[in-house]
Amino acid sequence: MKKLFFGLTFLIVLVIAGIYGILFTTPGNSYVASIIEEKVNAGQKDVTMKVNDFKLTMNDILFNATIDDNSTINVQGDLNIFAKNVDLNYDVNIKELSSLQNITKQKLNGLFSTKGTVKGNQELAVVKGISSIASSDTTYDINLVDFKPSNILFNMKNAKIEELLNIVDQPLYANGNIDINANIKSADIPTLDGLVTTKISNGILNVMLINKELKEAPATPITFDGDIITKLSPNMADTEVAFDSSIAKLDVKKANVNLKTSVINSDYKVFVKDLAKLEAIINQKYNGSFSTSGNAVVDNGVIKIDGISDIFTSDTKYDIKVVDSKPEYVNVTVNKAKIESLLNLVNQPNFANGLMNIDAKIKSADVKNLDGKILTTILESKVNNAVVNKQFEQKLKQPIIFKGDIVTDLVKTQAISKIDLNTSVTNLDMQKAVFDIEKGSFVSDYVVNFTDLSKLYDITQTKMRGALKLAGNIKQSTDSLSVDGASSLFGGNLNFNLLNDDFKAKINDVEVKSLTHMLYYPEIFTSKSNIDVDYNLATKVGKIGGNLLNGQFVKNEYSDIINTFAKFDLTKEVYEKVAITSDMKKNIINTVIDMQSKYTKISVPSSTLDTDKNSINALVQATIKKYTFDTTIKGSLSNPKVKVDTKAFLKSKYGKKVKKKVDKYKKKFNDKLKKKLGSDFKLDNLLNKAPSNNNAPASAQTGPSNKEIAAAFKKMFGSN
Repeated sequence: MKKLFFGLTFLIVLVIAGIYGILFTTPGNSYVASIIEEKVNAGQKDVTMKVNDFKLTMNDILFNATIDDNSTINVQGDLNIFAKNVDLNYDVNIKELSSLQNITKQKLNGLFSTKGTVKGNQELAVVKGISSIASSDTTYDINLVDFKPSNILFNMKNAKIEELLNIVDQPLYANGNIDINANIKSADIPTLDGLVTTKISNGILNVMLINKELKEAPATPITFDGDIITKLSPNMADTEVAFDSSIAKLDVKKANVNLKTSVINSDYKVFVKDLAKLEAIINQKYNGSFSTSGNAVVDNGVIKIDGISDIFTSDTKYDIKVVDSKPEYVNVTVNKAKIESLLNLVNQPNFANGLMNIDAKIKSADVKNLDGKILTTILESKVNNAVVNKQFEQKLKQPIIFKGDIVTDLVKTQAISKIDLNTSVTNLDMQKAVFDIEKGSFVSDYVVNFTDLSKLYDITQTKMRGALKLAGNIKQSTDSLSVDGASSLFGGNLNFNLLNDDFKAKINDVEVKSLTHMLYYPEIFTSKSNIDVDYNLATKVGKIGGNLLNGQFVKNEYSDIINTFAKFDLTKEVYEKVAITSDMKKNIINTVIDMQSKYTKISVPSSTLDTDKNSINALVQATIKKYTFDTTIKGSLSNPKVKVDTKAFLKSKYGKKVKKKVDKYKKKFNDKLKKKLGSDFKLDNLLNKAPSNNNAPASAQTGPSNKEIAAAFKKMFGSN
């Protein structure tokens, strides 16, 4: 037993002596210093820590080290290990925190300096110090009980936000000052007690960094200030936030954080003052203001938000759930949103005034696995003619009223909508409009029903009558747009296709007389059409080519004059093929027409149609049997002036006969026709006189009409 006792005693003495030899002797201090160097420098390539002096005895400690010859750590003072008493001074000056990444296990940047004292024992030790972290004036006073923080007094003044961001290795999103004052009476979570106040001042958002594509800073900087008060209680931290910026204002009356469970429960109220100032950040222009308020709960990566908003000047409610940073469901009800407010928010002119409702129930908001339904109802609304006229160079006068319903199903990556839009001008139906969010593509059928074409006058500036229905498909991708359509029109078919800017159309078997009647054009010809249109919307250049088949002139004043001149009924001629070629350049259409029947040949070598002025200037050359007539057509497209040039006719055998009779009975018929047709009438110019408007009142007539000219010839020459 004695041997065992002495053996154990001897072993304990050896261990103590060994520990003393390692820790408290010069060789031992050197060994410990080398271990510290090795630990710090492990894995470091660009920095090296050098322990210049390390002394540890039973009564004191001295530690002096350098990092890269420009950062220093000094600790010295009294240390009684067995009594657990300390009285130390420390001075830490780190020029580059990134050199300590191996120890901190986190990337830090910039400089850090602090100095102070540590005095006390295990029961109570006091740490007091100062620091200039982030160019601030910082003081701290910490009580340690059993070497654990108890009471903490911390005061930071005028710390630079940009330097704090740099220290924690974050981009320099903002500049400004921050003050933090903390008085924590108990730092132990179960008995937590204290108050922390934070004040942010002179904050300026670094827009250039946030939006790297922005070439220059906004004219008006985005500024912000804030006050945050946090009350600490056992296991809890209750925070009040008043944050104000030139863009928005955030008020939080009570954000409750359970430090034990990490559950956050907070109210909030946000007032967005000026969305236009966000353009510098998001590279998208928005306008206006709105407010929203509600509650948010964060629990183990799950965020639930519910609230109300007046966005679009509406009564809006929403309920959102986010799991692991991905939206799980979104429920939104928008009641009586103003269309003009919506247009203003997305930076569009005030094209219309009205109200709309939206009811969205989205079970899954994952863009790769969408599931939900959105109901959109446009209440009776009205187009703002003045704005549309200015923006699109239109001449709208009559009010355009519209309303509609849109039902959208969200399926995987697609939004599939059924659209029913009714206006006072036309009705639009889309049975299946599919927008693929992932591909950025849009595909849809459509039916456009014009029940009364006369209502399109303000838009087209062309008088029309009747009805028209178009049906087709729309396909749009990120770099392409295709629209096709078809319509049954006056016994024929209209088919067209738009590919980006290239428009092509085929008009087959359409009755021309019915078409001209629809357009309020003079009804002078009846036939079936076979026409191709090729037009570029961007350059406004194109061609029209094709034929009119089995055509005939209808009875009109022009055919009456021809019948009188040539003793020939033009309406009985059949033109199997009428060749038409047109060149379009912006608002000008130049057309050439060739047509031939058994006894006639008619050509239009020159015809110019101005769609802006709704005018025509055309030359018609007609050969009927052996007689030739030139006719010019000028003026308004709906009521042109027709002038027949009979020089060639008068040189013919029949024309000379007419002229001879005119000369013989000139005085007799001149006096008679003057009495009938007006004192300014001259028989010599009878055949070259432009007819007046037959629809004008008698007092406004300036010359003989075509009917009167024809009647005069019949009286002069009879039916022979």
